[in-house]
Amino acid sequence: MSTQTGLITAEQFMQMHFDVPVELVRGEIVYLYGEDGMTRPDHVHGGVCSNLAVAISVWAKSRGAGRVSTNDSGVKTERDPDTIRGADVAFFPMGRLPGGKLPKGRTDIAPSLCIEVLSPSNTYGEMTAKREEYLACGVEEVWIVDPESRSVDVFRSDAPQHRLDDSDMLTSRALPGFERPVADIFEGV
Repeated sequence: MSTQTGLITAEQFMQMHFDVPVELVRGEIVYLYGEDGMTRPDHVHGGVCSNLAVAISVWAKSRGAGRVSTNDSGVKTERDPDTIRGADVAFFPMGRLPGGKLPKGRTDIAPSLCIEVLSPSNTYGEMTAKREEYLACGVEEVWIVDPESRSVDVFRSDAPQHRLDDSDMLTSRALPGFERPVADIFEGV
């Protein structure tokens, strides 16, 4: 990969190819798991992401409510300088999707829900920045999921944060009618 000088736009970033997951943060490329990619999330992280994506996908399909994307799909959170964050799981309601299909490439369409599953390499500051950016760009709700404490912190721009644990039921204003025991998202991990 060539060395980039100056800030990169979202459009330039979309044309670049990387061997490891990256985000664009205020015009600069940030390697999510170190430049060598050696501190990637583990199977617990992947299992929780999978459990969430499947639960939301089944709910959405049964209602024709929207589409789910995973694997650090890009969410454009800021312009000038540009930021593209990679949500672990994101839900896009049908009303935001032209033709009812997920967009190809990066998009200005904000999901209604972004979910970040904590990994040992995540910092509190990093998660705070992502959460604030998601909410500022039009995401209605953000979940920060902690496999270690088996909890979900729910954030909205119009309500105080609240924490759910294993004994609680997970519901969401971004997913009307969705209901799942928090314990289910940690099943098998």
